[in-house]
Amino acid sequence: MMSFSDQLHACHERLASVCAALPAPYPAFTLFFSVSDGSQRAHVVHARAADFETAWHEGAEAVERWVRNCGIVSPWLRIDWVEGASPIDWAQFKAQLAGVKRNYFRLGLAFDQDFETAFTEQELNANAMLSGDSTIAHAVVNARNFEAYAQARFARALPLELPADQRVYLLATVGVFCQADCVVHKLVGTGLDAGRRQAPALAPQSALDLVRSGASYLARQVQDDGLFVYGYFPCFDRRIPTYDAMRHASVLSAMIEAWELVRDDKLRLAIDRALDHLANTLIRSYTLADGTEVAFLVDTGEEIRLGGNAACVLALVKYCEAMDTRDWLPLLEKLALGIASLQDGATGSFSHVLHAGDLRVKQASRVIYYDGEAAYGLMRLYGLTRDARWLAVVEKAFDHFIASQHWQAHDHWLSCCVNELTRWSPQEKYFRFGLQNVAGYLDFVLDRKTTFPTLLELMLAAQQMLQRLEATPAMRHLLDELDTEKFYRALEYRAHYLQNGFFWPEMAMYFRRPSTIVGSFFIRHHAFRVRIDDVAQYVSGFVAYRRYLLERPAVPGAGSARDDGAAAWTAGEMARVTGGEWVVRPEDGWRASGVTQRSFLRKGRVVFEHQARPSKTPLAAVALKGVLQPAAAVLCTDPAPHLDKRVPVLQVDDVPQAVLALGAHARTEFTGRVCGVLGSGTAGSTVAAMLADALAVWGEVGRPEGNVSLPSGMAWNLTCMPRHAAYWVLEMGSPHMLATAQLVRPMLAVVTGLSAASQKHRGPSEAAARMDSRIFEGMAPGDSAVLNRDLPEFATFAEAAMAHQLQIVTYGEHKDADVRLLAFDHGEVQAQVLGEPFQLRLNAPGRHMGVSAVAALAALQAMRLKLAAAVEPFAQFEPPGGRGALHTIHIGGGSFKLIDETYDANPSSMRAALELLSQAPCEPARRVAILGDMQELGPAAQRHHLDLEPELLASQPDRVLLCGPLMRALHARIRTKVRSHWFVDVSDLSTALGGLLQPGDWVLAKSSAGVGLSRLARVLKALP
Repeated sequence: MMSFSDQLHACHERLASVCAALPAPYPAFTLFFSVSDGSQRAHVVHARAADFETAWHEGAEAVERWVRNCGIVSPWLRIDWVEGASPIDWAQFKAQLAGVKRNYFRLGLAFDQDFETAFTEQELNANAMLSGDSTIAHAVVNARNFEAYAQARFARALPLELPADQRVYLLATVGVFCQADCVVHKLVGTGLDAGRRQAPALAPQSALDLVRSGASYLARQVQDDGLFVYGYFPCFDRRIPTYDAMRHASVLSAMIEAWELVRDDKLRLAIDRALDHLANTLIRSYTLADGTEVAFLVDTGEEIRLGGNAACVLALVKYCEAMDTRDWLPLLEKLALGIASLQDGATGSFSHVLHAGDLRVKQASRVIYYDGEAAYGLMRLYGLTRDARWLAVVEKAFDHFIASQHWQAHDHWLSCCVNELTRWSPQEKYFRFGLQNVAGYLDFVLDRKTTFPTLLELMLAAQQMLQRLEATPAMRHLLDELDTEKFYRALEYRAHYLQNGFFWPEMAMYFRRPSTIVGSFFIRHHAFRVRIDDVAQYVSGFVAYRRYLLERPAVPGAGSARDDGAAAWTAGEMARVTGGEWVVRPEDGWRASGVTQRSFLRKGRVVFEHQARPSKTPLAAVALKGVLQPAAAVLCTDPAPHLDKRVPVLQVDDVPQAVLALGAHARTEFTGRVCGVLGSGTAGSTVAAMLADALAVWGEVGRPEGNVSLPSGMAWNLTCMPRHAAYWVLEMGSPHMLATAQLVRPMLAVVTGLSAASQKHRGPSEAAARMDSRIFEGMAPGDSAVLNRDLPEFATFAEAAMAHQLQIVTYGEHKDADVRLLAFDHGEVQAQVLGEPFQLRLNAPGRHMGVSAVAALAALQAMRLKLAAAVEPFAQFEPPGGRGALHTIHIGGGSFKLIDETYDANPSSMRAALELLSQAPCEPARRVAILGDMQELGPAAQRHHLDLEPELLASQPDRVLLCGPLMRALHARIRTKVRSHWFVDVSDLSTALGGLLQPGDWVLAKSSAGVGLSRLARVLKALP
């Protein structure tokens, strides 16, 4: 263990070469030695001499003797030296103080030219020597505090009735700080950052350290009964005697946010104690005149405040999300109804304060931030439950906010609310309000001397909204109203300036009881007040800033962007989520963009090894051949084969479970909307592609890139999806639907038909529909189900959706469909949306494409997006590979048309493709159907193939080319009715194909992917 002598020696080495002599008439070297054990105010001595070593030895001996006499173990040591001095008359000094904000005098002070009686800036401020009572906003000489500290410091009185012309001396100092670890921190000298350690630019880890420290402080303030120690005025260790129930609730939100990152057991226990007190003591239930059961937070003075209920809603919603529970939904309902009861139905405005006894209005309007906090609370609850009532209240309130120009308040709650509101209702008027709320405030954010942590929260909420706005072409013109470069510069400045509100030990040591406040956050202009709500706001700000650093966009002034838009995974996060251990640790600053199977490896991803993979071909064994060169790391159970391959190695107990945990975490971290599409073959894939293309109008869209038929495949895809996107769109046909649904938790599910997985099982289609409808079990009440009204199994899906309290929107050609396809003619879609006509142009052939288009329209309608904005993406839509794209193939001096449907096949999609062939604009003799097996249809597979005969013959093909064992029986049945050829496999077909096609043909290629017709299609498309 290092000794105090070691600390002094470390500081001496740092100072000896940098301390420069002060010119005459002042002492050449003046050193202030401060030492504290953390339990009491620092003991300060200063030494003066003509040379550095003499001053050093005099001061060092004095503090070493004091430490030894007091028996102090592991002291905090700070050493400052005077690097500049300026004389000023006493009257001028007091007049100068009148122009300095209270507690913002940032220089030392000496009362004589020899600096015999001198104090550092930290001594002056920590002892309130230049601070009057709370009615005086500027600095002022406090004679009583001056005399008391001078007596303690010098053991003599210090009269302050000085002649007006007597000289005193302002001191510029700079210093170092060292604890028992003997790490010497250089401290900032003068200026707004004075007194704290010099630190590099904030990084995710350093932001997390600040969060952990603040959260630990808050946890220590929670008493056994669940009440907080409300706060301190630390100069003289005086407790704040008042209490505020609303702040009790708001602090809980910040503690839960921090717990999600640090997972500290003591913090969790403190949260539960404080939450129990909130729910069972501070919140009361009421019955309104109309019989509605509501709840209100009752505060000091028996008053109910709008902001109090909002704070409770925010805390309980965050608790439900973080702890994965819905136990608090009944109380949340009552609290939200309480907020709604305070809204004027005509104007949308809220009443702010009620009498708790009889619910009479006590104050119609108190502070504007109640409005924003209430609306934000309801939006967060809407995000949890998707209950349309809460969105309706907020939209009505925002009409009032806009009309009243609430944006002029530049309130951080309004910024948080409008950010959340534009996620769910991305209307131009809301985006504009959010921009106005911040655009005219940037100079204030840049220039404000007080730390004001809410400014960072305001900026970061606005930044999230801006990021979505930048990715929304239909709204991007609004960005002209904001100086984006200045915005990001202000955001970064404010985040770093907040470090001046952190009680570093080198600052806390000068106050009455340092251990009470160290590691917390303070408000300098309020007598260095440490209050739980202030600390909570700092914590929330740094939680959000850390997330911003991990997802920082590439915009002017925003700093370096990540190499990969999804590179949000840190080493610590990945180890914590998986419960794994880094056997080979990554370098500092390491980032990964997700985990992946070997076949989908990209630069920056962690590749995982299947436990079933034979050990003779471990992943690392082929690293030198380039397979692992772009990998960020290896995830495995056995690290031995990977230790010498120069890649980080994360060892876990179970790879599949680790991948599932990472996928679940990625989903939890994602704050945008998740859309799931259920169906089989082309229909589901096409709807997913159309919907993703259309949603790009409103923001970035994440899509999976690999096999997602199993939960494990879905999980690793989720880890690679961009967390900052506005939407994720995923296909969800899985044989393990419940597990997949609980992993993905879609907010909107589009049911195009039965999944291939459910159709494999023996039994009626209703049974398959019941299997597929388990997708709804991963959804929350109020989420949306978009159902194909034409499905024979529609009633089964609708019943299941209603049982889960989902909002249902239907589509199809059925007369009762909410979004109905009326006609499809050569790409022109004629539709009806809730009874109103709607038209669009589709760049894809076939009526089934028209049905897919109305499915995507119905999904947009369910999300309350303006359909007119999506017309252009539909016009530019091209079917994904193998899903109906039309290609022109040149052969023999001419060309033929190829309809590529080789991605997948099932009975319904096969019939749709044959209908498309029948509509081909050519003579009947020029149609060719190339059909491969429909795989994974279970015991009834042969019957399904034979049942294709009517539709196949109705398409009037000149030739039919059938491929695969299941197609052989169909060939036998139709060969006397049409020219039919059967081939064992694709290789057999390829050999004969050249003599079977000719210029002018329209060729349909359709099969399940496993047949391999896609390879044939690729060869044809590559022909010169």
